[in-house]
Amino acid sequence: MNADPASAIKAPTLASVIALRIEDEIVARGWPAGEVLGSETDLLETFGVSRAVLREAIRIVEHTGAAHMRRGPGGGLVVSTPDRSSVVTAMAIWFSYLNISISEMLEARGPLMAGACRLAAVRARSEGVDRLVDQIDDAAGGEGATSENVQAIESAIADLSGNPVLALFIDSVADISANRLLTGRARLHPPVTDEENAAYLSTYRRLADALAAHDPDAAERRSRRITAALASRLHDARRTRRPPQPPPRVKLAEGLADELRVDIERAGWPVGEVLGSETELTERYDVSRAILREAVRILEHHGAVRTKRGPRGGLIVTAPSGDAIVRSAQIFLEYERVDARQVLEARQVLEQASARLAAERCTPAATDGLRNLLVIPGRHPDSVAPFMALHRGVAETTGNRLFELFVDVIAELTSAEVGELSALQRSSRSTAAQRAHERIVAAIVGGDADAAERAMSKHLHVASKAVAVS
Repeated sequence: MNADPASAIKAPTLASVIALRIEDEIVARGWPAGEVLGSETDLLETFGVSRAVLREAIRIVEHTGAAHMRRGPGGGLVVSTPDRSSVVTAMAIWFSYLNISISEMLEARGPLMAGACRLAAVRARSEGVDRLVDQIDDAAGGEGATSENVQAIESAIADLSGNPVLALFIDSVADISANRLLTGRARLHPPVTDEENAAYLSTYRRLADALAAHDPDAAERRSRRITAALASRLHDARRTRRPPQPPPRVKLAEGLADELRVDIERAGWPVGEVLGSETELTERYDVSRAILREAVRILEHHGAVRTKRGPRGGLIVTAPSGDAIVRSAQIFLEYERVDARQVLEARQVLEQASARLAAERCTPAATDGLRNLLVIPGRHPDSVAPFMALHRGVAETTGNRLFELFVDVIAELTSAEVGELSALQRSSRSTAAQRAHERIVAAIVGGDADAAERAMSKHLHVASKAVAVS
């Protein structure tokens, strides 16, 4: 990812190591949600580190969603149940920090939704499709195709795909898109008429019919039709307005956290700037100290702000860590017990689109970078893991930072899968993968989008067959 590494908050190396040990221990215990791993005193003795290092490690673990510190009698570091909505919020804050554009969102949304629809057409049970139809009909009989209704419909479709990786990515893109519309940072132009609104929901209804008929081709066509309709009129707004009051269903603290985040983005994410003291902020946003503090805790959890005590203190803007977002997503997906087949399904959806887009946008500088990455795996004949650096390079060549983040998450999941293979399996895969990647790079640098997509598809298809027999 292309965020300035100097601006990111990076945990001390020792704290990161301790955090990883804690997370590994949680996984080894079978993720016993609610179990206390130990008090602060117990953990200090276990790891033999200073209190400052341990507390930084705990902050990292809390950020990834693996555990949280509970104060008081019987307290300590408690194993958490990772929450998809929390990871989606973390991704949305990262996207906000990077100022992801609407065009980047739509480029990622297209293949993600198309891939999810194809899988849902094969896997969805009739009761799941019936619930989806009810959602669409409720929206049609109520407020129509609002950003919230569309977000809920697409989240339901993603769940029907049976692939938690795609569902997480789709939810994160839908969340930031809906938030941009709600807060005026994106606009539909020209505005949607009532007739067009109804037609939009009718397309979702026909998409549901394709799922019920187990017709993946029709499901994909209708999904791409919806994306094309969005792309024709969804744009970044040149000017932003102050966000409206949060909907009634949103908790006050969550609404305030979102409002603070919007104001930070409007200001250009000024890292190191003091937004105001607690007194100033309670007056500015007309909330109680309790609501403000809860909102601040939400943003602190995701690395968007920190609180500084004393003179000249207050709420300070910080730079979220992309590495922490990747780790948070990885922790959640490991908790969901994502398997190798699901990882490869997500790779096929994302990386075929990534290869096509990279071929369309490859520059001379990107060509040199990809060729340099191509020769690295030859120095590691016993493992296919180094090839993931090339896949990251392809994603970077797209110029779309959503592809970069999603491929980073997939790379971490893939590395875990490869680590379980024998040395002989890794060696045999590496030889075939080298040739496959040479073909992919040749197509990309040659600007042949069709060939690049085909080469990536063939490579991942072979990998999926290998997983099926391993």
